Amino acid sequence: MAEEKATRPTRRRPKAWHAAVALLVCVGAATTAALVAGSGGAAAPYDFNGDGKPDLTVGVPGNNVGGDARAGSVVIAGGTATGPASTAVRIDQASPGVPGEPEVDDHFGQSVASCDFDSNGYADLAVSSPLEAIGTTEGAGLLTVHYGGSGGIYNSTTESFDEDTANYPGAVGWDEIFAYSLAAGDVNGDGYCDLAVGQPLDHAGGASNAGTIKLMFGTSTGLNAADTIQIDQSTANVPGVPEAEDRFGEQLAVADVNGDGVGDLISATIGEQISGSSDRGSLHILYGPIKSGAPASGGYVDSGNVTGIGEFAGSALAVGHFNDDEYADVAVGVSDQQVGTKGAAGRLAVLYGGSQGLSATSRVKLFDQDSPGIAGGPESEDHFAGSLAAGDFDGDGTDDLVVGMRSEAIGSATGSGASMILFGNATGGITTKGALWIDQDTAGVPGTVATADHFGWTVGALDTDGNGRVEPLVGAPGNAAGTVTILKVRPGTLESATALAEGDLGFSAGSDGDAFGIALAH
Repeated sequence: MAEEKATRPTRRRPKAWHAAVALLVCVGAATTAALVAGSGGAAAPYDFNGDGKPDLTVGVPGNNVGGDARAGSVVIAGGTATGPASTAVRIDQASPGVPGEPEVDDHFGQSVASCDFDSNGYADLAVSSPLEAIGTTEGAGLLTVHYGGSGGIYNSTTESFDEDTANYPGAVGWDEIFAYSLAAGDVNGDGYCDLAVGQPLDHAGGASNAGTIKLMFGTSTGLNAADTIQIDQSTANVPGVPEAEDRFGEQLAVADVNGDGVGDLISATIGEQISGSSDRGSLHILYGPIKSGAPASGGYVDSGNVTGIGEFAGSALAVGHFNDDEYADVAVGVSDQQVGTKGAAGRLAVLYGGSQGLSATSRVKLFDQDSPGIAGGPESEDHFAGSLAAGDFDGDGTDDLVVGMRSEAIGSATGSGASMILFGNATGGITTKGALWIDQDTAGVPGTVATADHFGWTVGALDTDGNGRVEPLVGAPGNAAGTVTILKVRPGTLESATALAEGDLGFSAGSDGDAFGIALAH
């Protein structure tokens, strides 16, 4: 049933592709979906046909489907030994077996996450349509789950969930953007991958835009409504209380940060006001196992206690093992952080896991464009660390980090965008040694620097050729209809760069506003 509200929220209908990403004004970060693969016979994320090679998955939320502008779609190119295939399939609400129908401003494909939810050897795909209308309730949001098989993901078994689904927690409400953020991993320790679904503009405890997370547990038959719980700041063992504009669940990740063998759920609550401070933003660490409706315990890292961050901390998240211990680490984007006198220049915080989880006062490293070894310099509205993704890019056994700078000016081309690769190592974690600056004017990178290309608006990470070494992905959704650039890198060396657009995957060239690349695999 539709949720009762005292007043109807102000409508937020996007007028351009960038507004689709900036659904939550002030930060406008693309969703980061951080993944931990299931156990047993489970396939690796994004390996939809079980052949051992992940499939390139790209959200195109601005795509016109059947005449409906910004209905949205997802493009999937099968993995091969040389990288993504030259042909792809496109999934949207006009595709066979996909529930619903395309409508203007649904933004199908705004966020994606993958894991083998039923542990049958084929990865599955979760896709968000955060502005989908449910009945007459606009902007309520919809989640579809597409199950992999020997034939891949197209025309496969698909289920849909929203807050009006029987036995599903919550109630639909205007512009509450259900499924805005997604992350997957095993958080209850049963060997099946689970799905966390963020709804940062949901009502909780009577507070508007306080935010909630729906946690869907994997089973031998996949995800279902009955095995779903709702978590917010009134849930047992979750620090704090629901407050207006907290935006709990805006960014999500799953990783075992305390080394107990069970995944922990991390929420960036970027609107949380820090008491006694002008700082906003915090991380909620919900330690697994998460059973019986609540986490085993909860941790809290707020921007008021990490010197150097404070402007909507948590605009991006990525998780990885950046050093050689058993604890997962968390990279946190603070893309609106002032650096010196430059507003919204952006900063990166890397929090290292330990036996007690994450700490605000120890095991924290900060990076920005004033840091030694990082190219460029802080400028207003660069939004350094506006998007993050992690993977072992150089094959040394420790994870590395790709950092997006969506509005970096290259020469006079404002908003052209850039990205950086920061490498991890066994003893020091993420450092600037061997760091690489990548933009469309870098030798070997296809394309041309242009105003508002926003190269690096989103970044991703995927082993696109199945050789065990992950490639950084850089999305430029403003580059005409959008492009995705696949990099191969080692410290100090860009080995290759391949740019793909819709036309390179067997489709028409697309049109401005498609935002090809606004959602990427992690």
